[in-house]
Amino acid sequence: MLSILLPVYKCSCVALVTELQRQCMECGIAYEIIVADDGTMADKTNQYIVERNKGIVQLEGVRYIIRQENVGRSAIRNFLFSQSKGDRILFIDGDLSLDNPDFIRRYMQAEGDVVVGGIRIGGNPEQWKGNLRYKYECAFERKHSLSDRQKRPFQSFRTTNFIVKRAVFVQYPFDEKLTHYGYEDVLWGKTLEENGVQIIHINNPITLTDYENNTLFIDKTEESLRTLYEYQMLLKGYSKLLEARDRVVLSHLLKVVLIINKLFGKKVKKLLQGNKPSIFLFNVYKLMYYISLEQQTR
Repeated sequence: MLSILLPVYKCSCVALVTELQRQCMECGIAYEIIVADDGTMADKTNQYIVERNKGIVQLEGVRYIIRQENVGRSAIRNFLFSQSKGDRILFIDGDLSLDNPDFIRRYMQAEGDVVVGGIRIGGNPEQWKGNLRYKYECAFERKHSLSDRQKRPFQSFRTTNFIVKRAVFVQYPFDEKLTHYGYEDVLWGKTLEENGVQIIHINNPITLTDYENNTLFIDKTEESLRTLYEYQMLLKGYSKLLEARDRVVLSHLLKVVLIINKLFGKKVKKLLQGNKPSIFLFNVYKLMYYISLEQQTR
């Protein structure tokens, strides 16, 4: 049996689940699709999203579990696994789109303990031209190409779209001490590498078509950088930002970066929140934020 597990939070997953179920039926495989809402109901203004998602239970083989409290990206995936029965587990983020007609078939034909399908950047360029997340994903899409992912299979792992054998996940669940946003996928990739579990990358993308606004994306980025700081020793060697920070220290430029951040950090953040964000400035801001975070906590 194939278990397809989708964590969702404040997003509609009806179209995605409908297409996944259709492809499973078309392939003639034994399957289950389990969707767990990770606390959307905690904010009553989002109740309409939950009501919309309830429609998926009309589909054969689909379950929808509503959780009252948000437990985080690691814990919700472990919970979903605990509800599953399949010997192969396909994890997909619930806010994505599926325009790949052979998506399920390709995964069923793939061999490996962990197989990653990748992500494609979609959406109308004109509509999203002022969106920082869209520009960021487009800028780094080439670095997430199949050939590049295959060069760094563990560092390139993302939880967005991957399939894993049940026996592997039983032994290596997600680390629930990471309760805040960010880096749970990086840490899991490191865990697999340290334990000799192979990650195979294939061309089987799912599509990202919706992007949070610039302010929310920066807030999430800052949260992920706080996570990185908290677990920096665990993540050393698996973060390009930590490598950049080390280069700053080796070049004796730490004080210079701190001065620049003090003088221009807020201005740069405001520019990034505007309708013409710069990826270069975004990368600079992340480095300044992380280095200033280190100094604040010493």
